[in-house]
Amino acid sequence: MINKILSYFPDSVTHEYVPLPSSPDYYWFKEADQTPLWIGIPKNKISESQLELMKNLFEFVELENNTHLTGTAHSWNQFLFHDGALPAAAVDEVRFIQFKLQSSNIESEEIHEALKGFFPDHTTIWVKDSYGIIIEEKKEVPENVDDLFSIASTLESDFYVRISFYIGKFQKVSMQLPDFFRKEKKVFEELTAHTTRDAVYTFEKAFPMLLATHLPYYLKEIIGSTILEAFEEDKELMATIKVFLESNSNASLSAKKLYVHRNTLQYRLDKFMEKTGVSLKDFDAAVVVYLASIYEGMR
Repeated sequence: MINKILSYFPDSVTHEYVPLPSSPDYYWFKEADQTPLWIGIPKNKISESQLELMKNLFEFVELENNTHLTGTAHSWNQFLFHDGALPAAAVDEVRFIQFKLQSSNIESEEIHEALKGFFPDHTTIWVKDSYGIIIEEKKEVPENVDDLFSIASTLESDFYVRISFYIGKFQKVSMQLPDFFRKEKKVFEELTAHTTRDAVYTFEKAFPMLLATHLPYYLKEIIGSTILEAFEEDKELMATIKVFLESNSNASLSAKKLYVHRNTLQYRLDKFMEKTGVSLKDFDAAVVVYLASIYEGMR
């Protein structure tokens, strides 16, 4: 297999160990056996479809490449990833806005400049070609979900690349901050491993999604043989129930979001309750149904 890959991409290179320092001009893949070989293919010698094929055949590895970090970005990178000294901050609290591009086959310099333009007052660290962190110091008007949705939409329309953001929680700048960041990083990694449907995530949005994906098998089986049976027969019903619950059980708002008459919405709600025997007016039942709808949507 390796020889065929090397002959197909004659400009590719191989390493027996992690290639450090890594070149930003290569995509790196690793064999999954006990003595892996690292394969580097020039980014300008592989198409998008070929890249996706290689990702399916080998483990795609994005190596950290922070050789161009200077000043504040370098200080924060050392602090968060390499047990560096506490960086100087203009305020007492900061939060981390993580971002991940859903394609690494892009003109990175253009994306770098675009994000710098969107966040001129914040420190940005590109940890990998498709992943980075924006460090936002707490001020009067912080970035909000709508702002990031707008930025994601602009990047997709201008650069044809989808991006996901995770807005972290403000924390005191202290030696405990790297540990808190690692926890938030884990949340974002799990989110993007399971879904890339949304452009902007918060902890409140992430929590039920991750909870739904980590349900014990016996709970999944109970949900599958009860609530999800109603959804299996009618996918439109699942979307309706999810929107209804996400709209705080507001029928008028839900009908507006679904572009249906309120009577149509009520008919679907009654149909679900008749099939399952579950009343959505009960808070505990509504929580279970909502988690079930998320679990079904992520399967």
